[in-house]
This record gives sequence, C-alpha cells and structure tokens, in this order.
Amino acid sequence: MQWGQVLDVTSPSSTDEHHDPEERLFAQLITVRMVMFQGKDGSLDDEDWQSLFGWLGIKLPKDAENSRRYSDYAPALKRWWKRATCELDPDTPVTGTLTMLCAHVAELLQLNPLERDILTLTWLRLRHPNMNPILTCVEETRAKKLLAQLTGYGSDEVHLGLQERGRLKMLGLLSHNKSYRPLDLDDTLSSGPMLRSLAPLVNHDVATLSSTALRGFITERLMSLCPAQPAGTFSLASFDAVPLRQLAVDYLRHALDTHQAGANVLIYGAPGVGKTELVKTLASQLGVPLYGVPVVDQDDDVLTPSKRLSRYQVVQKLIDQRPGLVMFDEIEDVINDEEALPKGWMNQLLENNPKPGLWVSNSVYWLDPAYLRRFDMIIEVKAQHGEQAKAHYHELLDELPVTPQGRQHLAAQPWMTPAAAQQLCRLGTLFNPRTPQRNEQHIDTLMTHRLHALGEASTRALPDTSLPAGPSMPEYRIEWLNTRPGLESIVQRLTRRQRGRLCLHGLPGSGKTALAKHLAKRLDRELITAHASSLLDKFVGGTEGKLAALFQQAREQKAVLLLDEVDTLLMQRDNGMQSWEISHTNELLVQIENFDGILLATTNRADSLDRAVMRRFDLKVEFLPLDPEPLRDLLKAVLPERDHHRLATIPASHLAQRRITPGNVRTALDQLDLRGLPIRLNTLMDALTLEEREQHGKRQPIGFV
Repeated sequence: MQWGQVLDVTSPSSTDEHHDPEERLFAQLITVRMVMFQGKDGSLDDEDWQSLFGWLGIKLPKDAENSRRYSDYAPALKRWWKRATCELDPDTPVTGTLTMLCAHVAELLQLNPLERDILTLTWLRLRHPNMNPILTCVEETRAKKLLAQLTGYGSDEVHLGLQERGRLKMLGLLSHNKSYRPLDLDDTLSSGPMLRSLAPLVNHDVATLSSTALRGFITERLMSLCPAQPAGTFSLASFDAVPLRQLAVDYLRHALDTHQAGANVLIYGAPGVGKTELVKTLASQLGVPLYGVPVVDQDDDVLTPSKRLSRYQVVQKLIDQRPGLVMFDEIEDVINDEEALPKGWMNQLLENNPKPGLWVSNSVYWLDPAYLRRFDMIIEVKAQHGEQAKAHYHELLDELPVTPQGRQHLAAQPWMTPAAAQQLCRLGTLFNPRTPQRNEQHIDTLMTHRLHALGEASTRALPDTSLPAGPSMPEYRIEWLNTRPGLESIVQRLTRRQRGRLCLHGLPGSGKTALAKHLAKRLDRELITAHASSLLDKFVGGTEGKLAALFQQAREQKAVLLLDEVDTLLMQRDNGMQSWEISHTNELLVQIENFDGILLATTNRADSLDRAVMRRFDLKVEFLPLDPEPLRDLLKAVLPERDHHRLATIPASHLAQRRITPGNVRTALDQLDLRGLPIRLNTLMDALTLEEREQHGKRQPIGFV
C-alpha cells in the first residue's frame, strides 16, 4: 500500500470505517511506537503480526512466516516508520476531528493537558480496535513509563492522572479497575461510560463546525445527560411539615452567591410524600435551573451506579460558571454499591462539588454516619396534611370522575400524597365519567387493598354512598359548648402561644373531643388522637415506650395531641397500685411536663386523678350540659322547619332543667332512626329524656331491692 492511497479518503479501495487520514496515521504511529517500545519483550503471535502489517499496508517479511520474534519484523517496521514520519514536523500539534473534540471536552470538564492526552489515547484506542493486541502486551509495570514517553510527562504525573480518585475515572472517561488480575495497557486505557456516550460524536459532521459551535454542540450533548427538570407545582408554603424549608432556601442562596464548594443537602422521606417536588420548589424559589441525574437513559435502559455518578460529576463541571442546582434522586443504589462508590469517594464528591447538590433518599437509616456528617443539612419530608395541602390535593384530584363530596373526602385522607393523587387520576381515566358514585366504590376498594398491602390501617377511603344516609349532626360550633372557663378566650390564647396543656373533664358527649378537632383545624395542624387503653402494653416497659414514641411523634409533626380517657393511665398512686402501674404513670407525668406543644387530655372522672397529675396541666376546663339558648339552636339545626315555631315557644326555664349534651342529641337521633320514628320535636324530646335517665341514673333499679 502506498502512502498516497492512505491520504486519498475518496479512494474506493479504502475499507477502514474511519475516514480521517490524520487520525488513522496517528493511531498507527502510536501502535508502532508501542511495538518498538516493547521490542523483544513483546508477546505478539504470528496472527497479531499479520493483522498489524495488514493494517499498516505493508507486506510481511519473507523470512518471518509463522515467526513471533520481534527481530524478524523490526526492519520492516522501522522502514515504515521512516516513510510515515518523513514529512511530519515534530513541533506541529496533531490535528483532526478526534483531537479537536478531546481538546473541547478537556476544556469543558477542566482537565489538565496530561489528562487531555490520556483521554485522546483512550478515545483513539476505542475507535481503532487494531491497537488492542499491542496494548495487551504492555504490562502495567511498563504501561506508565510508555504513557510518560507518549505524552511527554513524568511517570509520577501519569500515575496521579490514572488514580482511582483522579478526574478521568471520577468523570467516567476511564473505567475503574475492578479486576484482581495483573493489568496491562489495554486495561489502563479502558474507556468509561461517559467516554462511550461521547464516542459517537466523532461520527457526526463536526469537522465543519466553528470552534464556538463545536463547543456548544459538545456542551449540549453533555448537558442532556442530566436534563433540566420542570418547575415544581407546589408553593414553598405548602410544605408545612418541613420546618427547615426557608432555612434551606437561605442556605442554597448563600451557597450560590458565594460560590461555596461542597454545599450539599440530604432530603429523605417515605415514598410519594413529595421529596422531588420540594427540590423543584426550592429551585423555583431561587430562580435557578435544576438538573437531575436520571435513573434510566434515553433508551430506557437502567443506568448503573457508576454511570449515574459520572453524569453527576460531569454536570457539576459544566455548570461551574453558571447558576443551577443538581439533584441526585434515589441515592440508595449508588451509595450502597461499594464498587461504584468506595467510601473515600463520597468525601470527595461532597467536598468538591462547585454547585449545591440535593441528594434524595427514602430513608437515612442505612446510611453510614460518616456519610451523614458530610451533609450540611438533613431534611425529612413528611406527608402534607394542612389546609393548604388539602386544597392542593383537591386541585390535583380535579379531573377524577367522582362527586365533589368524594373529592373533598379523598383530599383530607391521612394517606393522601401527591404521588397517590397522581396515581388515582391516571386510573380515573379508565372510569366512566357518568357514574361518579360507582367510581367512588372502585376507588374505595382499590385504596383499601393498597393500604392493607402497605401495612396501614384499612379505613374506608370514601363514605359508602350506596347505603342510605342516616340523620346527621350539624357542623361543629364552639359557641354551643358550655364550659367553665369559657372556650373562646382559651382558643385565642392557644392560637397565639402555640403551646398549652389542658385537662378537659366533664360529662360524656359534652364536646371534649370535638374541641380538639376544632383547635387542630383552626391552627392548621394535624390532630394525633391516642386512647389511653391502646397505650397499655402487656410487657413490662412497653407502655412507657409507647408513651415516649407518641409524644415524640407529636413533637416532630408539631401536631395537637389528644389523650382520650387519660384517667386509665393517671389514677391516684396509692398503696394498692402495682409497681409497673406506678412506673407508666410516672412516665406519662414526665412526658406531659416536658411537652412544649399543645396537649389536650380528656377524662370523665377528674376526681380520680392524682393531685400531682392535675398540677402538670396549665388549665382545667369543665364541660357542662348545654345552656338553654345553645341547646335551642342545636335542636333547631336538627329538626324540620315546621317544628321551629313550637321549639321557640318552649320556655328557657324548662330547657335549663335539662342536662343535655351534644352527644345526647347525636345518640337520640340514631335511636329514632333505628326505631323507624320520624325526627319531630316530640319524638326527639322523648328520646332525649330517655338519654338523660340513662346517663344520670334516673331509672328503676334492676334485681332485688
């Protein structure tokens, strides 16, 4: 083969898939240089020699048939070398599409000249498989010396450039060494996932692009590996269960303004609570783009941990001089993979990133404490249950083909999350929009099975509209309640103070639990209700553990805590009590005293409580039977309009003699419904009379007198 044939890229006799003559000559010169470097220590067999000479376009020496000795081939190689280099100027840099691409990639990723040259050799080796047999002959002990000669740098500098924590391997341009066998130059110059994704660029018509256009082309290609995320749909205020949200905004803004290196935030929480949405909202609040490390590539193939890490580091390099945040979601599969991320690497990742990194996980319990200490902020995201969140869930469920009441009920469920709302809407497209009530039955069955599979309480997702509706109580009104002292001023002070410990005592059904619900709604807080009997544990110390966990949950969620029937746990500590009973009573006293939130404890037997118990409460509120006019208003709300005139004629003195609570009214309505009697003034008053007799002991004794 003549030299002119090599230079003639239009020659039909050319069978090489690479059409850049300078690149091919460059690869051939590097290969021959390696062969001569090895000399007699090389281990090429006769087939390797034949392949090499065929690629170089020269004939095998006649006396070298079936020979493996370097000396038989050396003269022919030296003659080829002399012809190939006779017109090359040693002071002229190698040019061509490949070297031009490597120069731009090195500049974008902040590689030094040595790393750029190693990248060029690795990319060259990837494009010219004819080099591989020679690369495998160069053992690791001599590989770095050879690379030093090829690049013009010292062996120590080459050693540093090839380290596992070096930029080339951390960015995925070179592959990591995961083999325990002796290495060779082929292993050393093995391309990583990032370089393999860049490799097709050479096949584009990039040679005609200007330097600026080529740089933009490569940047766009690299940025597509971590695409920009869409803006979040939540406002920052909607994350009411994330108390550090504003601090996170301030921290990230300061990190961006001061170009702080190593700014990292870990965000965790149960699946579907809105962690990713919070990250998007933080970016929107700061007015900067958010780049996300994907889990799958453009072909929907799952990305390995090492590929995801490479993409994260590449985008960090690319946005070094521009505003932006980088989100790394689902970090479990990466940090748990010691091959993808040795422990020492995590420190470097979290200390040197030029732009703030937001790392998202479902849990932190599996994370090594050494990793956790590297995050400046660790934020837990919990399900949103405030009024703003309910309004947002209601909006997300707007297209679900159910009744307005059903949509409102779903938005208020404790298991509702943005992910759950989106899943229901996707399934809702399969429902018949003309049968909203039947759709609600499907959703109820669907969510009941789902909650059961998740190990959660299987309450009904929606009320059963197929059953006839029974009599209902009117909406709660605090002015109907009769308490000593009055409630309105108490609620106002609790709203202002955001803390307080109240003991609510009085008749059953007088509105103690209803007050807790009203207060939680007014404060826009979650209500945690615990029945004292459910906290008792058969094992010694079990009750104390449940009490501690309950109060801790209330602190974390900043919820209103309601302890119902607290007298079960706080009886007087006399000599008749067992030691374990005294123990859990003491534990509850300590928890009450140390609780700085809003605690409501209800009891129907305040006289049975220990005096030390009563001292722990800031205020004792007694619930009394309804006063005449609030009772008249409540009865008016449940009676048909035709009975309102007769109700108004009942003297207030008569109503004052009645000891009726809202609970009595509810029970009386259910009693009439079960007996099939109409709800009229006479029947209701008779039912209330029976309730009074039952509750206050005005009935005939049973048995012998």
